Amino acid sequence: MDKTAIPLPTLRALARKMQTAGLSSLALDGKHCSVRLTFAATPSAPLPVPAMVPSPETSLITQRIGAPMPGTLLRRHPQSQQDFVAVDQWVQAGDIVALVQVGPLYVPVRSPANGTIRSLTAEHLSAVEYDEGILTLEPHRSP
Repeated sequence: MDKTAIPLPTLRALARKMQTAGLSSLALDGKHCSVRLTFAATPSAPLPVPAMVPSPETSLITQRIGAPMPGTLLRRHPQSQQDFVAVDQWVQAGDIVALVQVGPLYVPVRSPANGTIRSLTAEHLSAVEYDEGILTLEPHRSP
């Protein structure tokens, strides 16, 4: 059996993506190897909120929400028939609006701000690249 080390920059990049997705641990088990990454419990920082530029209706310019990593877009949980969000639906900062499946992992896509979903730009089960637009959010101060 050949032993091949995973390069440290690759592990660091994976760890950053795990933290961004809110994952505290990850275990990958193969036939001849296994990898386990675990983060110590730390208080999570609040999600950044974009600068607010109110219009007459107290709405803001639209904000594109992109895929956190390459994978397959899921608009709904694999065991559910209902989409996470729909057009004209109100969401709060931190709400899960989609999932990106990468192999056996499901990485959540979270709303960065309170607002209304204005468009869904990627289809359910479509392949998406890093930062490819998934949906458009119109941020608001309150519902």
